[in-house]
Amino acid sequence: MPVSPNEATEALRTISKTERASSTAFRYARAAPHLILWGAIWFVGYGVSYLAPDRSTIWLPLVIVGSVASGWLGVRAKAAEHRPDWRQSAGVAAAILVSLCALFAILPPLGGMRTGALFAILIGFGYTLVGIRDRALRLLVTGIALTALTLIGFFWLSSYFPLWMALVGGGGLALGGFWLKSL
Repeated sequence: MPVSPNEATEALRTISKTERASSTAFRYARAAPHLILWGAIWFVGYGVSYLAPDRSTIWLPLVIVGSVASGWLGVRAKAAEHRPDWRQSAGVAAAILVSLCALFAILPPLGGMRTGALFAILIGFGYTLVGIRDRALRLLVTGIALTALTLIGFFWLSSYFPLWMALVGGGGLALGGFWLKSL
């Protein structure tokens, strides 16, 4: 039985739509563990910063552990695809590190709350960009929500900013990760 041009066109549209949905679900599955990991790190880091501000140096080991764990998660995901590329991951990490050093070199000295807000806004911006680029609505929503909640805490809850970020920043990232996994 021959297929009409309209049926063929509709079949190709359906295939394309399914391919986009599958690709988005795959990206969500890869991003979810990172959001959950960093949500836990933010919960601990901001929580300690709130409960014991003199111990906010906890961030250094947390960021190191989180970066290594993120790298491991990324390599593991790439290995599952049979395409591990540590050079790309190292290049991205180096670019982020250099950019952050450049930002801190040109900005006036930043104190605890401003530094905490800067990183949260940068992370929110990153998720927003990835969401736009990949047409990944859940990452877009996560990025916008993280940025908005950071600004709310910074401007209206400054006395409780670290606690706010532990709960809504760390909790939000972790919930975002579970939301991505639920697809």
